[in-house]
Amino acid sequence: MRPLLESMNKEQQEIFYHVREWCVNRLYNPDVEPLRLFITGGAGTGKSHLLKCLHYEATKIFSRKKHLEPDENIDEIHTLITASTGAAAVNVGGVTIHSAFGIGTQSNSLNDHLSCDKLNSYRCKLHSLKLLFVDEVSLIQANLWGAMHSRLTQIMGIHSNTAIFGNVGIIAIGDFYQCSPVASSSIYSSLLWSDHFEYVELKINERQKTNVSFSQMLNRIRKIKKKEDMSKEDRDVLEKCHQRYLNKEYHPEALHLFAKNAQVDAHNEEMIEKICTNIRTFYEVDSNDKEIKQGDSKHSRKNNKPLRLAKNARVMITKNISVNDGLANGVTGRIIDFVNNNNTEISRIIITCDSTTVGRLHRISCPHCHGKDTICVTRESDTIDQQDSDFRSRKSIKQFPLRLSWAMTVHKAQGITVDQVVISTKDFFGTDMGYTALSRVRTVEGLFIVDLHVNKFYCNENIDKVLSQMKAMSKNRSIFQESSQFLNILFHNIEGLKCNFNAFRQHHLTRKADIICLAETWLKHNNDINKLKLDGYNFLQKTRLTSFESSHPLHSRKGGGVAIYFREDICIKEIDSSKHLNLEYITFEIDKSNTIIIKCYRSPQQSKNEFLINLIQHLEEIGIEHHIFLIGDFNEDSLSNNSKPIETKLKSLGFTNIFKNLPTTNSLTSLDCVYCNFITNQNEYQDVSGSFYSFHDILTFSFNIKSEKNNTFKESDLDKADKMEFEDSSEIPLTTLKISERIKKRKRPLKEKTLSKSLKKRNVLPTTTVSEAVKERQLFFLRNLDYILKTNNLKELSNLFAVTEQLASIGFQIVNILGDGNCFFRAISHQLYRHEHDHLNIRSATINYLIENMNNFAPFVDDMDSTIENYIERMSRNGTYADHLAISATAVILNKNIIIHEIGKTPLLIPGSDFIDHQVHVCYYPDLLHYDSIVCVNNESAFLSAEQILFTS
Repeated sequence: MRPLLESMNKEQQEIFYHVREWCVNRLYNPDVEPLRLFITGGAGTGKSHLLKCLHYEATKIFSRKKHLEPDENIDEIHTLITASTGAAAVNVGGVTIHSAFGIGTQSNSLNDHLSCDKLNSYRCKLHSLKLLFVDEVSLIQANLWGAMHSRLTQIMGIHSNTAIFGNVGIIAIGDFYQCSPVASSSIYSSLLWSDHFEYVELKINERQKTNVSFSQMLNRIRKIKKKEDMSKEDRDVLEKCHQRYLNKEYHPEALHLFAKNAQVDAHNEEMIEKICTNIRTFYEVDSNDKEIKQGDSKHSRKNNKPLRLAKNARVMITKNISVNDGLANGVTGRIIDFVNNNNTEISRIIITCDSTTVGRLHRISCPHCHGKDTICVTRESDTIDQQDSDFRSRKSIKQFPLRLSWAMTVHKAQGITVDQVVISTKDFFGTDMGYTALSRVRTVEGLFIVDLHVNKFYCNENIDKVLSQMKAMSKNRSIFQESSQFLNILFHNIEGLKCNFNAFRQHHLTRKADIICLAETWLKHNNDINKLKLDGYNFLQKTRLTSFESSHPLHSRKGGGVAIYFREDICIKEIDSSKHLNLEYITFEIDKSNTIIIKCYRSPQQSKNEFLINLIQHLEEIGIEHHIFLIGDFNEDSLSNNSKPIETKLKSLGFTNIFKNLPTTNSLTSLDCVYCNFITNQNEYQDVSGSFYSFHDILTFSFNIKSEKNNTFKESDLDKADKMEFEDSSEIPLTTLKISERIKKRKRPLKEKTLSKSLKKRNVLPTTTVSEAVKERQLFFLRNLDYILKTNNLKELSNLFAVTEQLASIGFQIVNILGDGNCFFRAISHQLYRHEHDHLNIRSATINYLIENMNNFAPFVDDMDSTIENYIERMSRNGTYADHLAISATAVILNKNIIIHEIGKTPLLIPGSDFIDHQVHVCYYPDLLHYDSIVCVNNESAFLSAEQILFTS
């Protein structure tokens, strides 16, 4: 997700942070008005990209609810992505509207009522739903939209004439200028649309951004009216595309788009004869597996043509087999093999899908596809998502859910992007088919037109009227001032400038600031400064190493560091202290403004006593008569009821925190601050904005550098420093001060290379005290691991599926876990929370424990890593498989005994708790390097008695 988030353009970011703000408000205030937002834009403007980013961030925000309300069911769903078709749902990682809410697929079953049992089941699953995403809304029928409203109203138990969609927030994404539902009205004709939704339009084309003229042409054709002539320029471009088709400059297997299925079938039959050999014919079979030939009156139906397939044939899945796993209607690929059953009949068809993400779960359990980038399909009943009235009577008739796909209809192609497309326009019907077809390709060079009929390109003229009646999305007003009298300043605890530089550089506020102050840059030296340049800005930084004397405990600690960027046209003068202050700071004066900015940072490991002494010494050197901004993260929560010695002292010196009482972190604490000793009417020109890449929010403010009304405080106030009272009067002298090895704010790896920022935004793992007995058992396990593994044999089993039988014999079953290198941590997340989402957080906590106990683990590092530091750096990377060291550390930090099940082995206990009933269970496949989660057959948590377990200590 990180690359998607970092690559959002300014339009997308504006919407992203608008939605993010609503999510945060909704998290802490259930009475917030539900969000109703329609995100539109032409093909290729990044709607799906933005949807994925919004869903990721919303899910992350609402997952904090478990931390706020510990009794909440961790399986509850707060966000959900839906679409009208399986292929559209797969494209954005969602599910169909029909399956999400139990709505029938036939027009006469849309409003069917659920039974009490089913309704209760949906209520248990969805009653905490806060934000629903609906993609490709242009394809959604008005009656389906109404059915979704009715079902959500039922599920949420809200029956009010004023409440729609059960008061669930909804973000609808789509483009009404693309294809509309066939033979049905669109949702914008529904009473549940215009009056209830705000809209915002994306205009920057990302798909064709390397071909600007093509993008501009598509935008013109998108809104061309039926009686309006296409421009000569655009017509000439399309004529050239037609000429390239006549010259056969396209790939022989380029995708062909037609208006009607008859044309699609004709081209596909032509291609299979041309491309393939040994073509096989597959008839439907009845419940006795007997073939049903055409013309069989007993089983006669519409369109019961046999399938003609062959190796190397391009095919499309025609049924939603498993949308969650990408096996959905509309997904395409190529046949690579056929599998025979014992009767030498074809039982499975092996396919390589165009997207490698399709079928990941399928490959874990399928013996034919395991370890390969393939899927296989078997004969299915009701193989087409059809509207035919005879579908109920055909449940016993089976066929492979496939059709050839060298060609497809324009409606079917909506949502896909290809390098080459060949289009026939002569039979286009209705509005928007032409624009939808043209916009499937990235460049004009990849567009080929069989027959050009420019009169087929026109839009639905009602769309302009519909959008004009909708309220535009309210946009946040920037507090930054454009007047030269004002200086715009941004402060952010960035938590790693190097690792977050791309995200920081792309943030929509960064380039609007005159001066950018950063804390926790985590830089160690100046070697990488050239990679951290911002065009138009100068850069100044201090590392933690240079900020503290060599004898200071923080001198060699990683992390920390401060930096500033300032525009090249701004003159500043750096002010340094005559003494080494043991303070992380940069101080500079803005030329001709009588204003000094002190950018500083206090680590949680530095005492407030020491910090204040050094800071006040620096203020004495500067002189309080200046206008001073004191900007930084002092790790003192201004919203806390605890004593605040830093705030108290600075207040006595005439400084006011202009961000006091404003939350500045994801946990709604106020650690970041801007103190000043002069009055600037800041209420109008200050703001806190979110960021996805740091635990801290961004502070922005603007002040008038030419104001004559600024009031300063008296220098005599500084004399009171000699009488200041510290938080703890019994503190030991600074010369012998011991800095705690444990970070109090939140755990963080001490390596410069950092983990995913999502690990820092919430801490779902409780802090536990590890007993010495547990540590001893851990070391015993690590010392004797080889012997334990050699002597652990339950029985010899060769059956591939015997592990399920082995578990079933003790009342357990497997829960499949995604195999992406994080499977162990995903399995542990499932054991703890019944979902896999917190695997990164668990990995982070494990790495923290490894760092804090490096000496204990160092003797067990193998030759591949050579040192414990190398091992920790490798293990901290997302997607790295967990080994015995990581598993042992995880057990301890969770205060759980991890029970590992393996085929032919006695369940092995990895010690982590003093109590035998503190158990989590995972299944290990040594040949696959994969872990699955284990639960009881009734889905309760697994548990074994001491007699059933092999102890390792």
